[in-house]
Amino acid sequence: MKIDNELAREAQQLVMKCKNAVLATADDQGHPHSAWMTTQVTGDLEEIVSITAPTSQKVAELRRNPQAEWMFASASLETLVYLSGYTRVVEGEAAKRYWDQMPGKAQAYYRKYCQTEDYHKFAVIRTEVSKVVLCKPYAYKKTVVFDKHARPTVKLQD
Repeated sequence: MKIDNELAREAQQLVMKCKNAVLATADDQGHPHSAWMTTQVTGDLEEIVSITAPTSQKVAELRRNPQAEWMFASASLETLVYLSGYTRVVEGEAAKRYWDQMPGKAQAYYRKYCQTEDYHKFAVIRTEVSKVVLCKPYAYKKTVVFDKHARPTVKLQD
């Protein structure tokens, strides 16, 4: 994220404290699907990575519609951060780098389905973050902190 201001720092601090987030995807008919995921996020909030089974519903949906949104929440749920962007499924040798960097694999939920250390049997979900939204539900306030695809506004002078 190329912005450095108070809101961006607040979003970054919350995301970096969270080990888990909710991933929202949609099928080809637009029906939503959400799942808790263990995540790894870069300090600049530009990339989110998670590991899952390649046969999961979310992987099938991302193959058809690569747009996804992640929701990170403070423990009190007073602050939420939404990170969204193009999301791809990484498998095979390309997944090894992400597999090696992911902490806590031994306790991850997906391990209930597959007890191997063979990264070839898993899929990596990688989101390139293009939008960051900071939300304060109790204050009814939602602020777009960063939107890579937003048109810049031009202020005309009189």
